[in-house]
Amino acid sequence: MRIKMPDMKLTKWRKQINCILLFMAIAVTLLEVTSYFYLIDSGDLPPKDSALYVRTHIFFPSVFNYSCLLLNHTIQTKDTVTEVSKNDSMIAATIFLCSVTVWVHYTLISALSVFVLPIVLSAVFVSRKKMHLICAASLVAMSVCAAHSYSLIENDLFLGRNIAVAFFLVLIACLLSNIIMTYIEERKADLISSYQAQLILDRKVKMDPLTNLYNQHTFFKKLEESVKLAEQQDEVFSMAILDIDNFKAINDTYGHSAGNQVLEGLSDLMGMVFSPRREFVARYGGEEFGIIFKGMTSEQAYERIEQLRRHFSDSRLSCIGVIHVTFSGGVAQYRPGEEGSTLFNRADAALYEAKRKGKNQTVTDLVEDGIAVPSGA
Repeated sequence: MRIKMPDMKLTKWRKQINCILLFMAIAVTLLEVTSYFYLIDSGDLPPKDSALYVRTHIFFPSVFNYSCLLLNHTIQTKDTVTEVSKNDSMIAATIFLCSVTVWVHYTLISALSVFVLPIVLSAVFVSRKKMHLICAASLVAMSVCAAHSYSLIENDLFLGRNIAVAFFLVLIACLLSNIIMTYIEERKADLISSYQAQLILDRKVKMDPLTNLYNQHTFFKKLEESVKLAEQQDEVFSMAILDIDNFKAINDTYGHSAGNQVLEGLSDLMGMVFSPRREFVARYGGEEFGIIFKGMTSEQAYERIEQLRRHFSDSRLSCIGVIHVTFSGGVAQYRPGEEGSTLFNRADAALYEAKRKGKNQTVTDLVEDGIAVPSGA
């Protein structure tokens, strides 16, 4: 099972909040249209003032709100815009919508409390420093709207008190946002720490500690996956088994540290010669290695093994004392319908043939009368 990195992006949540902002704008528009017809029917809005009411309470606020939302939507859907800029755009759109709503409904003092929205959202979508700036910007916008209401409303004994209550609620939101952000930061740190611990554990389970290659269990799992993929997508792939020649003599003569040095050296060389995108390399056994060649025929896989042999022969690791270190290889190409174990056995038989013919060579499983024959030496 592949370990997924925690998704720190907020795309899904931004979409939901942008939908809420659109709903808010539509609700305000419908409320104003409903209020307009109610005032007309009740006679509270004289006909001579109806055009002014439509302009100041319906038309211009709607133009401002929907233009802002359209601009924000454009920013949210652009792939070239960064996550940070998308978050900033959403917060800015929220502040703008709140400002327009409160400015138009200056008689509704409780509407000032709507500035809680951008402050709470900032705790989730921006950094701590930027959150403080948004809190300040929201308070400034709220102060301007409150001053506008105060200058237009007369004979309201509770006006000052209502404004103070709204400011109190927004200040409480600032404090709560700070706590929410601290909690979110701690949770993110826990998620990342857990993810890193899982990666370390997964590596220990899948990897060989000496060579830093995949281990036998992971190799066979990858082999079965390759067989399934080949069947589903009609793809070609091959595999090879390599075995270091006379490895026991190296251990017996020069000790296990010399043997480990050879294993590590060959593994490092395979890391340089082979590409992780095309070749899957594993330490299959003590001195045996398994390689899966994605999208390659047995002839192409053979050439890749021979390339590795040439590099290994030219390296200083090919000589341990008086022993000339070499390896033999067996290559087999997947045949449609066969199981992974069958493919492995054919590659193993080709390896055995390479050993029988004198070692230090690669044999490809080109079947002639049921016998593997060498592609080269």
